[in-house]
Amino acid sequence: MTDDFDRLPGEPLQHGRNWSPATTFEEYVRNVREGLEAYSDRRAARLLGWPRIAIYRAKLMAELPEPLFEALMDADVLSAKALAQVALAQRRDVPYAHDDEYCPHCDGLLRRRRHISKKAAAAIVKTLVDETAA
Repeated sequence: MTDDFDRLPGEPLQHGRNWSPATTFEEYVRNVREGLEAYSDRRAARLLGWPRIAIYRAKLMAELPEPLFEALMDADVLSAKALAQVALAQRRDVPYAHDDEYCPHCDGLLRRRRHISKKAAAAIVKTLVDETAA
């Protein structure tokens, strides 16, 4: 970067516009796009008035393919947590979406925690069937 004394008459200064840290989300997005601030989920959440987990889940939901998202909406899978769990299962590419807990003494199955509801699973199967039929 050159000194301001080395610039030609009429040439703009090199340091850009005067700016301050954003106080609204719109200002923050503009500052991030212009390279004035680095993006942070924590800062975005604070400016939106959301918890950070909502930002995380919104990013996951954005990864869902549109046909699958529409099938989940039609099946009344409306919670952000449920949609994020489907996106996580898709990201991990696991054939199951549950965690098994076993007894530490006999290794017997204590419980199976399902991350995807039966409605969501039915919508996923319907979408897969429709894709293979097409």
